[in-house]
Amino acid sequence: MAELAPQERLQPALLDRLTDNEPEKKLEAREERVMSTARLRQAVLRDLAWLFNTTRLGGEELAGFPFAAHSVINFGLPALSGETASTLDIIELEQSIRQAIVDFEPRIDPASLRVEAVVTDLQLDRHNVISVQIRGDLWAYPVPLELLLRTDVDLETGQVEIRDLARSGF
Repeated sequence: MAELAPQERLQPALLDRLTDNEPEKKLEAREERVMSTARLRQAVLRDLAWLFNTTRLGGEELAGFPFAAHSVINFGLPALSGETASTLDIIELEQSIRQAIVDFEPRIDPASLRVEAVVTDLQLDRHNVISVQIRGDLWAYPVPLELLLRTDVDLETGQVEIRDLARSGF
């Protein structure tokens, strides 16, 4: 593997630094202590998938605890399974996704973050799946990386699938 230039060396998140992918090895290679922009992108996508596929507490459970709403105790999105595409408040969904990213994914610049539901006339053909497009800048040195994601929210199962449109060429 070619050595990364100093500006390409990004420090992994704490979870990635604490995870031992090769427990049989006693020493860690230098390239394992830093990550490339491609590995950073993969880690952010993995962490967003975990975030979006976790159900957070409802508003009534946290009514007396205003600081808990933005803490790790409220990690995830609101419960979406059992909703229908025709009755779902799309603006509330967009706001929930955006707030979850702002609260729990510091590698995405909040000022650049745009979350927009993709609403089409063919929504009934999607069988209760709502698509959401997420744009933002992923922190990297010397310049940020563009992040463009298509997120499909299955309202029947509550599962969320994320695709990286910037990497797949749309």
